Amino acid sequence: MKKLFLLILGSLLISVQTFSQAADQEAIKKACLAETQAFYNRDYNSWASYHVQSADDQLSWNKPDSSFGFTSGWNEISKGMRDWFKTAEKDNSKIANDNYTMVIRGNMAFAAYTANAVNINGTIMRSRENRTLLKINDQWKILAVEAYLESPRKK
Repeated sequence: MKKLFLLILGSLLISVQTFSQAADQEAIKKACLAETQAFYNRDYNSWASYHVQSADDQLSWNKPDSSFGFTSGWNEISKGMRDWFKTAEKDNSKIANDNYTMVIRGNMAFAAYTANAVNINGTIMRSRENRTLLKINDQWKILAVEAYLESPRKK
């Protein structure tokens, strides 16, 4: 009887952990998609709400000339993005993320995925995106962004 109880208890613990992991994965996917959509909509307040907003925040991306950009710390990231959102044209692209790889360890996670943005002209902007996230007050927040853009192509 004791063995049966331990077997049932062990099965329940595994089920709860599996459910929790699946729920975290879905929450991370939603946060990554919403953050990217807010970026394309040039909605600073929404975009910022998905970030940790600490001195540890990191943002890096590649540029068409094969160089890269890098900004560290929320104060600098926030100022740069707020200024850019004011002047950048809103992009109503339809965003879809797929091809996820995730590692979740406690309240920290890493997500890598492909982002596809299709604009009204049918041009696809594809990128490989990496996010490091922290779970704060039961919400996944982005600590670091890496975006590797391909050249745009027609659908």
